[in-house]
Amino acid sequence: MSDAFDTAWEIAKADTGMWDEIYAPLYDVFGGERGRNTDKHAFPLDFIQTKDVPLERHYGGKNAMALLPHHQGYVEDIMQDILEYGMMGRDSQWWHRDGRKRKKDLTEGRIKFDENKAGLRNPGGVSIPMIGSTPDGWQINEGNHRVHALRRLNAPYIPAYSQATEYEKPKPFSPDLPMGAEMRRWTGNSQERPRDPYGFQSRLREGKFTIPPSFLFGRELVPGMGKLIPDLPKELSASDMPLDEIRGLSKLRDWQDYPKWKKIDLDDKDY
Repeated sequence: MSDAFDTAWEIAKADTGMWDEIYAPLYDVFGGERGRNTDKHAFPLDFIQTKDVPLERHYGGKNAMALLPHHQGYVEDIMQDILEYGMMGRDSQWWHRDGRKRKKDLTEGRIKFDENKAGLRNPGGVSIPMIGSTPDGWQINEGNHRVHALRRLNAPYIPAYSQATEYEKPKPFSPDLPMGAEMRRWTGNSQERPRDPYGFQSRLREGKFTIPPSFLFGRELVPGMGKLIPDLPKELSASDMPLDEIRGLSKLRDWQDYPKWKKIDLDDKDY
């Protein structure tokens, strides 16, 4: 890395509020109660502690490409970009990438950022790391290089999302960080087919919904950040909502079309 990067990193390490600043752009372009993007399809912004994403959770485990020596130059480029522009900041590589290169003309990328911030569009999938299922637990399916870059920068927590299960087969999660009770109820018994192929549970099993990690694991993952839960009609909750209603008759139809999430604190019992 450059001397300028090393100097910036030494200064950054002394700044205890640096991660608030680094992650500030994420709050502009993502949704949920934490995010400010008002687009109906904006992903809910949520985080998981870096310590809960050890090396073996990478796609490929400890032999993942992101961890190989000849990939560290690319990882260090990501590290430098995060420190200089913030994660997904207006001038960051994310908006100005051409493969792994950075475009010289930043006009188009800045327009994209501004449109996301204004709620006219959303970053979509793989813009932050994605948690996926494996037969024996879970892993980072997308964003492995960014996860390792944040780990090398000593990030205390990282942004992430999940798409529940794949291929309509709910899979087990690890004993150290198991799937939450509400999420287990949502996925149901893989041997039982939902009545409506377009209903809530069918679409969930197909990975159609973006799930915040704190709901996936059923707990507050980052101290002080609370837990995200679905913002449902008042008479419904994630623990008792109907899962197998016919789509056209379901009270969940609006939520299925435009899922909304809200934050609860650990001491908030009224939800």
